[in-house]
Amino acid sequence: MPGCNMGRRSTLGYNVFEDPRVRRQFVTKVLFIVGINLSFTSAAMAICVTVVPIRRFLRQYWWIALPAALIIFAIHIMMCYCRYLFRQSPIKWILLVIYVICHAVLVSCLAVKFSPLIVLLAFGICAVLVAFLCLFAKFAPCDFTSCYSFIFIIGIILICLGIAAFFFRQVYIAYIGFGVFAYSIFIVYDLQLVIGGKMHKRQYDEDDFIIASMVLYHDVIHLFMYILRLAGWIDDDDDDDD
Repeated sequence: MPGCNMGRRSTLGYNVFEDPRVRRQFVTKVLFIVGINLSFTSAAMAICVTVVPIRRFLRQYWWIALPAALIIFAIHIMMCYCRYLFRQSPIKWILLVIYVICHAVLVSCLAVKFSPLIVLLAFGICAVLVAFLCLFAKFAPCDFTSCYSFIFIIGIILICLGIAAFFFRQVYIAYIGFGVFAYSIFIVYDLQLVIGGKMHKRQYDEDDFIIASMVLYHDVIHLFMYILRLAGWIDDDDDDDD
């Protein structure tokens, strides 16, 4: 889900963060952190999927993903109500490391349910889609940051579909399909918050590079997880050769 904290454009005169050079440095810093996080998560997932003992362990003890999800949820609450923690060193770096490790556990526990080929296919589709979304967020004439109510409604619908899918299997495909759409929108929204500039109504503050990188990383990981579920549903053939 999109971050709860984003900066608003200053109305009190010149804002140093309006300087294109400073904004580019901020964008570069955020994308660099996101790239490191995704590289670590991808490596951890690849090890879990390809190393049979670890694969079996995560399949047997699938519930490990539950405390990881709870920790992620708690950190999201902290993003909304304890923003200052993500501006203080070393607390912000500790929270970032915990956040990435929990996501790595979460995505690995899901990935081991599918064959390595399906995981690789989902990874490739996600990479291409994210690249397209980055270009769209940069060059699209529309400002998604001004559509916060629309983003909120998408999130509520996704939650409702998730609850319905838990009780009614028939809703599952609609849930994962809408999940791909929802997180694609979230990525564009959060990317435009990072890019900022005159074209966008809202933007992250200069000191919020950790929150920005964490939220964008979260969006990409969950987009991949929905694509993986969708690819696995279409394939309908788990790897049970272990």
